[in-house]
Amino acid sequence: MEALKGLAPEKVFRFFEELCGIPHGSYHIDKISDHLAAFAKERGFSCIQDKEKNIIVYLPATEGYEEEPVLILQGHMDMVAVHDDPAVDMKSAPVSVMHDDAWVFARHSSLGGDDGIAVAYMMAIMDDPSIAHPALELLITTNEEVGMEGAVGLDAKLLRGKRLLNLDSEDEGIFTAGCAGGVRVVAALDPAEAVQEETAVTDGAAKKGGNVEGIVWSVEVNGLQGGHSGQMIHLGRANANHVLARVLLEAGDRFSVGLNNFEGGTACNAIPTAARMEIVLPAGKQEAFADWLEEKEKQLRHEFRGKDDALNISAVKGKEGVSVYTPVQTGQAARFLVAEPDGVQAMSGLVKGLVETSLNCGIVRFEEGRLRAYYELRSMIGSAAMALKDRVVAIAEAFGARAEVSASYPEWEYREVSPLREKMISIYRELYGKEPVVDVIHAGLECGVLAKKIDGFDAVSIGPDMRDIHTTKERLSIESVRRTWEFLLEILKRR
Repeated sequence: MEALKGLAPEKVFRFFEELCGIPHGSYHIDKISDHLAAFAKERGFSCIQDKEKNIIVYLPATEGYEEEPVLILQGHMDMVAVHDDPAVDMKSAPVSVMHDDAWVFARHSSLGGDDGIAVAYMMAIMDDPSIAHPALELLITTNEEVGMEGAVGLDAKLLRGKRLLNLDSEDEGIFTAGCAGGVRVVAALDPAEAVQEETAVTDGAAKKGGNVEGIVWSVEVNGLQGGHSGQMIHLGRANANHVLARVLLEAGDRFSVGLNNFEGGTACNAIPTAARMEIVLPAGKQEAFADWLEEKEKQLRHEFRGKDDALNISAVKGKEGVSVYTPVQTGQAARFLVAEPDGVQAMSGLVKGLVETSLNCGIVRFEEGRLRAYYELRSMIGSAAMALKDRVVAIAEAFGARAEVSASYPEWEYREVSPLREKMISIYRELYGKEPVVDVIHAGLECGVLAKKIDGFDAVSIGPDMRDIHTTKERLSIESVRRTWEFLLEILKRR
């Protein structure tokens, strides 16, 4: 475990690599939580591991800093764990980390720099008694990537601090001072239940529909860039689930196909890069279908040119079979997926270029006979998020689906007066000779949840440069990690 040996700051990268060796995708955080609790206790610090498996470590002020107000450092321990090979189980597979002297990245999987680097920073602080600092409360939360569940379940009475430095941003030199809130909706449709009596139309003649007998085809949309559904939604990248649903809808109308399976995406808050379906095509339509699919790929590539130029549709012809769903039931499923909105829904009227409201269909799959679609909704305005939630639910119910809210977290409103932010701006200006960018973002941060729990809450979010988080292209800037570490130490030692 020395892939990052020689990188500076040495302890930060050593602990980051240590974390990479412990599988810690969302909902699979027991081992990493236990590891962090043991790490703190081994160094003599008081530590609480709560019912959510959140970790709070209390570091007394170093000499001369006893009168300084308590500062909370905060990040999350879980990651969006995805792999190029769907057969690899990221619940048990460690991250194979490497670097090219400029960036740290992983072999064939997401890296977990979001937010493992924050945890590594805190571990390095715990491990070095020479670092000057006020009393610190190190808050490392769980399951942030699936609805901020650790922060939602946190008992804020365990914290004394009211100033919080969140270490979960991905652009050095940008101080985040506000973020979107979010809602997660899961809509489940049983096509057979939604369409009991049907009439299929074939060659202009109406007849009773039935399951399709013919050739089984596996059709996949892949090659997409994907990305974080908050930070990259404004780029207009293709959503593999939505694109494949469009292909299914048109294929059904043209060729009366029957659906067997549909699966795409790995996380609600990641724009899906690939989706696959299995359909049954009636006999005698194989050549026409293949020709049409080739033309459809060209059409979609043209539509997403400059956004997803590598968009690809692959199709593999299989053996004879019978479809699970009839053509009309298949059409119901396709129309349900296509009818739901996708991407940016509204831009801010106050902040130029800021997405106000959006949604992402991050996961679609069959579970227990139902087609389940998982939606991540975001908005800078709480009422707009609720209105979009109502719209998604209403559309689902109109198609006979059942929809429920699986998670909800509040927005973090920008604070006009922030002593912590002013202190950090002053330090940044002194160190780098320029002004940092103060921004609000469309992504969600736990600051919104914590702001509702802590009176007098004053927070800023920072972090080193990362690219393509939540994807297998994720990478972390080595030099930016070093500079952010030095900036963090300067914040801690300034009275």
